[in-house]
Parts: sequence; structure tokens; C-alpha cells
Amino acid sequence: MNHYFRLLSMFIRHWLGSKTHQDPTDDFVISLRALPLDCDANMHLTNSRYFSFGDLGRIDMMLKTKLGSVALQKRWLGVVNAQSVTYIRPIKPMSKIELHSKLLGWDEKYWYFEHRFIANKTLYASILVRGVFLKGKKPVPMSELLGLVDYTEASPELPLRVIHWKQLLSTKKQESPALA
Repeated sequence: MNHYFRLLSMFIRHWLGSKTHQDPTDDFVISLRALPLDCDANMHLTNSRYFSFGDLGRIDMMLKTKLGSVALQKRWLGVVNAQSVTYIRPIKPMSKIELHSKLLGWDEKYWYFEHRFIANKTLYASILVRGVFLKGKKPVPMSELLGLVDYTEASPELPLRVIHWKQLLSTKKQESPALA
């Protein structure tokens, strides 16, 4: 099933809802329920579902800003380059959760997103995501995409946790052995 029904519902709500566009750096919130099929044998949200819910959060952001339509018109593809999840508490079946998604900032190549899973004002998990928009195989600077939707602000200062994560990703790339 993946998330086809959730995705279809999101598109329908967007098309029928308000056509005002939000700022790309706003906090975007969607409500979700951990259905039994989203859970594993341990009776909590399965690891992969967190990443799938994160996909929905980023799509929601793209729909609520003009970024989605511009990227689609230009045929630019948003690609996730790296993700890191921190599990704090298990999300049980049928739990209502809010997914808070936020574009934290960008650099010359990548954009950085955070997804926070919240229930009863308590943080259950957090995902950091690094991605890039591609035109063919070439990266499209985030500033170029944002400029096309009349967003000319500089990137917010990246949080320290993202700066450290960028350094870790760079180190991993440097230390990974090349296969012959």
C-alpha cells in the first residue's frame, strides 16, 4: 500500500483547500495516525515508516509553497542524499501524531530539512534530511529555485546539530573505501 491513499488525500486537500502560499521556511504540520499496517511485530511504528512519513512532510511543504509547481515545470527532481533518524519513544498502533517539517536552511548545493514526530506535546522522533534538486545530473542551487518563487532571503543559519552532521557526512565520504 505504501502511502498512496495518504498521498492522494494530501493532493485532494491541497487542490480543494486554500491557495495561499506559505513561506518555504515556515513550520509545516500534518496530522497522521499510526495504522496497524504501519507497525511492525514489536507493535510500534516500523523504522522505514518514519522515512516515508518524512517524504509526506516534504511533499506537503512543496504543495503549500510554490516550490512544487516550479520544480515540476522545470522538471527538476528533488533527491534525498542523506537521512539520520533519532528514535526517542515508540509510536504505538493507532496513535495520533503530528509531523512537523521544516526547511532548516541550505548551502551552495544541498537543502537541509528536519521532521519532528510529536504527540501530546512530546517529541517521539526526529529526522534530519539532506537533499538536492537535480536538472538531469546537475545540481540546482536552492537559491535558484527559491528565487523563482520570489523568495530572496539568505539561508537561515544552520543549527549546530546540522553543521556537525554535515562534517560527519563529509568524513564518512572521505573514509569510505573505494571498491575496485
